[in-house]
Amino acid sequence: MLERFIRGLARAKWAILLGWLAIAAVAVLALPDLASIVRQTEQKFVPADSESVVAKNMLARINPESTTRSSAILVYSREGGMNDQDRAWLKAKASELAGLDGKDGFKSVQSAYETPELASKFRSKDGTTEMLIVGFSGTDNDALTQDAVDSLNERIKGAPEGSKVELTGSAPIGKDFQESSSNGLKKTELLTVGLVLVILLIVFRSPVAPFVPLITIGISLVITRGLVAAATHWGMPVSSFTESFLIAVMFGAGTDYCILLIQRFREELSRDGDKVEALVRTVRTVGKTVAFSASTVFVAFFLIGFAQFGLYQSAVGVSIGVAVTLIAGLTLTPALLMIFGQATFWPSRIADGQGHGESKMWNAMASLAARRPVAILLVTVILLAPLTLLYHNKRSFDDLAEISPSLGSVQGFRQVERSFGSGEVFPLSIAITSDASMRTPEALAAMETASASVAKLSGVKEVRSAVRPLGVQLADLTVTDQLTKTSEALQQLKEGVDKVAGGLTDAESSIAGGQGDVDKLAGGLRTMAGKTKEAQAGLDRIYGGLQQASKGAEQLAGGVGQSVSVSDSMSSDLTALLKSHPELKDDASMRKLMATQQGLSDGLKQLKGGADRLSSSFSQLNPGVAKVAGGLGQLASGQTDAADGAAKLGTGLKNLTGGLSAGAQGLGDVSKGLAQVKEAEQSIGDSQIPGWNLPQSALDSPELQQALDYYIAKDGKTAKIDVVLAVNPYSPEAQDTVGQVRDALRHSLSGSSLADAKVYVSGTSAQISELKSLSKSDFMRTGAFVLIGIFIVLMIMLRSLLAPLYLLLSLVFNFLVTMGIVEFTFVKLLGKEGLSWSASFFIFLIIVALGVDYSIFLMARFKEEYRPGGIRQAMTKAMSTTGGVIVSAAVIMGGTFAALMMSGVNTLLQIGAGIVVGLILYAFVFMGLVVPALANLFGEANWFFGKARKKKKYEGETNV
Repeated sequence: MLERFIRGLARAKWAILLGWLAIAAVAVLALPDLASIVRQTEQKFVPADSESVVAKNMLARINPESTTRSSAILVYSREGGMNDQDRAWLKAKASELAGLDGKDGFKSVQSAYETPELASKFRSKDGTTEMLIVGFSGTDNDALTQDAVDSLNERIKGAPEGSKVELTGSAPIGKDFQESSSNGLKKTELLTVGLVLVILLIVFRSPVAPFVPLITIGISLVITRGLVAAATHWGMPVSSFTESFLIAVMFGAGTDYCILLIQRFREELSRDGDKVEALVRTVRTVGKTVAFSASTVFVAFFLIGFAQFGLYQSAVGVSIGVAVTLIAGLTLTPALLMIFGQATFWPSRIADGQGHGESKMWNAMASLAARRPVAILLVTVILLAPLTLLYHNKRSFDDLAEISPSLGSVQGFRQVERSFGSGEVFPLSIAITSDASMRTPEALAAMETASASVAKLSGVKEVRSAVRPLGVQLADLTVTDQLTKTSEALQQLKEGVDKVAGGLTDAESSIAGGQGDVDKLAGGLRTMAGKTKEAQAGLDRIYGGLQQASKGAEQLAGGVGQSVSVSDSMSSDLTALLKSHPELKDDASMRKLMATQQGLSDGLKQLKGGADRLSSSFSQLNPGVAKVAGGLGQLASGQTDAADGAAKLGTGLKNLTGGLSAGAQGLGDVSKGLAQVKEAEQSIGDSQIPGWNLPQSALDSPELQQALDYYIAKDGKTAKIDVVLAVNPYSPEAQDTVGQVRDALRHSLSGSSLADAKVYVSGTSAQISELKSLSKSDFMRTGAFVLIGIFIVLMIMLRSLLAPLYLLLSLVFNFLVTMGIVEFTFVKLLGKEGLSWSASFFIFLIIVALGVDYSIFLMARFKEEYRPGGIRQAMTKAMSTTGGVIVSAAVIMGGTFAALMMSGVNTLLQIGAGIVVGLILYAFVFMGLVVPALANLFGEANWFFGKARKKKKYEGETNV
C-alpha cells in the first residue's frame, strides 16, 4: 500500500506541486495576516485572574470616564535649563493635545499647565526637564493607540532649537519593541534563507538541489502563517516570538528532513538510475525516520499549549508548522525530486554520489566509545559538570534591555530617570476594596495611616491617595496641627485676658479711691459727686474689657471642647490598637504614650473647668457692673438718693470684687491648662505617631471632594493608591518593594476600620513579580510534559525503556551545561543583569525538541543494524554512516538559529546563542561520545522489550 502511494506521488508530481502552490495562494488571500495580529497582541500574557489584572479592572471602575488604558510621556529637556520659549511651546502643545480629547485614541492630557497645583510633579527641580502625560483609550498594542503614538510623534516636531523631545511610557516602549521585533524578523528571514542556501550548496555541491528544501519550506511557511493566524480566532496565543520560531524551526528541522530524503534519493538513484524506484526505496526507509523526528518536535511544541503562561503557549503554533512541513516533506519534496530527477544534483555525476558515506572521524569515535565507555562518561562528567555550576538562573525582566538604547522611548525613559526618578514612569497602582463605603472619616483615617506606613519603606519615593492627593500628608487634618492651632488660639486668648486683668487692676485702684469717698459721704456730697464721675468712667473701661473677656471665654470654651473631642478620639484609637495588638501593652513607648494621653486628657478637663468658672465669673461680673453704674447714676442725679446710691454702690463693689477674684482664678486655670496642652502636644510630636481628625466640614470641602472623586469610587467601595518607587521599576529591588508595599498595607489596614478590606497591586513592577513566579513554575510543569511526551515517542520508535531514559538525561545535562556557558558569557563577561526571563525556557524547549532528532537519526540506524550480541558493531556502523548527516543537520539548525542573533532583540540574541552552543555541543560531544558510550555500556539492556529485526529486503535499506 505504501509503495502504491509513493508511485502515485511520482505520477502526480505536477499536480502535487500545483496543489501546494494553490493552497499557499489561498492562505495568502483568504487567511488573516499573522504579522498584523502579533502587532496588536499584548506581549505580557499575564493570566486574567492574576492580581495585577484584577487590580487594573477594579481601578477602571473608579472613574471610567477619565481612566486611560495606556499612556505616553512627552519628555522635554534642555541642557542648562528651560527658558520662556520652551515653556511657551510646551503650553501650546498641551493645549493642542487637550483639544484631541476623545479623538483618534487620545483621552487625556496632564501637565503643569492643565493642573498648576501639580506643577512640581511635572517639572524637575533643576529646571532642565518637564513632562507632559498623554493618556490613550486603548491598550499599548491596540492599533488605534499605535496610530495615536505615530500622530504624537509628528506633533512634537518643530520644538525650539537646542531642546530635546522624546516619547516614553508604556505605549511608545511597546511600539518600539514591536517595530524592533518586526525589523529583526525581516533580517532573520533573509539571513536564514542565505545561510541555508550556502550550507546546502556546500553539502550538495549543486546549485539545483538547495531549491528543493527551500521551495518545500517556503510554501510550508506561507501556509503555516495563515493557519496560525486563523487559529488565533479560536484562542491560540501568538507573540513576537511566534514568527521567529516558525522561521528558525521550520527552516532548521525542515531542511534536515529534506537532506535525509535528498541524500538517500541520491544514493538510491546511483543503484540503477530509475528515479521512481529510487524514490520508493527512499520514502520507504528514510520516511519513517523523518516521521518520528517530526513527531518528537510536534509533540514538544504541541504540549506547550498546556502551559498556563500565554507567552510560553505562543510557541504552540510551531507544532502546526512542523505538521505542515512533515506533510510537505513526504509529498512535495518527492514530487520535486521527480520533477528535477537527476538534474537535482547537477553538475555532479550520480555515480559519484553515495550520500555521506562512512565518516572516518565518527568511526574513530565509535571505536573509542566501544573500548572505553566508562572512561568517556567519567571524563565528560568531570569536564562538563563544573560548567553547570555557572548556571544560577539569573533572570532580567527589563523590557528596555530588549531594544536598542538609541531608540527614543529608551532615551526618554533615561531622561525621566535622571530628572525625576524612574518610578515616575511606571508607578504602582493599588486597588483597595471594602464592603462598606470608604468615604467616611474613619476609613480615610485608616487610609492615611496605611499611606504613612508605605511611605516609610526604603524603596518608596511617594504615596498618592485620597488623603494625600499631592503625595504629602494633609497637615490641616492631623491632631498635632490642630492642637498647635488650638494652642495659638489659647495664647491669643490669654493675651486678651491679660489686658483685661490690667484694666481690672486700674479699675480696682479707682474703685478703692471711690470707696474711700463713699465712706466720707457725710463730709461732702460735692466731693462725692466728682469721685462718682471718676468711678463711672472707670466702670466704662471695665465694661469694655469685660466684653472682650466674654468673647474670649466663648472662644476658649469652643477650642477646649474641640480639643476634648480630639483627646477622646485619640483615647479610643489607642484602646482599639491595644485590643488588636495586646502585645503592645508591655511596650515602653506605648506606656509612655498612654501616660502622655492621660496627661493631655486631664489637662484638657482642668482647662475646661477653668473655662467654665471664667464664664460663670463673667456672668456674675456683668450684673455687678450694671448695678454699680446704676448707683452712680442715681448718686449723680440727686443728693437725696445719695445714701441709697452709696449702699448700692457698696453692694456692686462687693460683687465686682468677687467677680474679679473668680476671673483671676479662671485665668490661672487657663494658664495651667495651656501649659499641660503644650506639654502633651510635645509628647505626641516626640512619639512620632500622627493622629488624624477629619471634621465633617473638611470632608465636605470642594478640594477634598475632588480628591475623593479621583481616588475613590462613587459608592466608596473601591479606592486607589498610587505608589511612586524610588528604584528602577524593572529592577529586583522594585520586585522586593512590591511585596513590602502589599504587606505594609494589609498589616496597617488589619488594625483599623478597614480590617476586612482586600488589597490588589498592579503596575509594571507588580506584573514582573507575577511573571517571575508564574514563568518559573510553568517552566517546571511544561518541561516535564515535554520530556514525558518525547519519552513516549522514543519508546514507541526504539521499543525500549532504557534508551529513551539516557537519551533524555543526556539532553537535560546538555541543557544545563549550555545554560552555564550562556549565563557566564552574558552576565559575567558582558555585564548583563541576567538572562532574559524567557530565554531559558525556549532554549530548553528547542534543545530538547530538536536535539532529540540527532538521537533519532543515530538510534534508528543503531536499531536497524542491531543483532543479538552485536551492540558494538551496530553502534559503529550507525555512527560511521549517520555521523555526516548529524553534522550537516546540526550546522544547518545552528545556522538558522544563529540568524536570530542578528534580530536586534536581546531575548532572541540570547536564545539564538544558547541554541547554537547547545546543538553543536550535543551533536559532537554527546552524540559522538556520550550516547554511544551509554549504548555500549548497557549492552543488551538497551532492548528491554522488543526483538531484533530481520534482514531487510534491500541490503542498503536502512532508516538513514
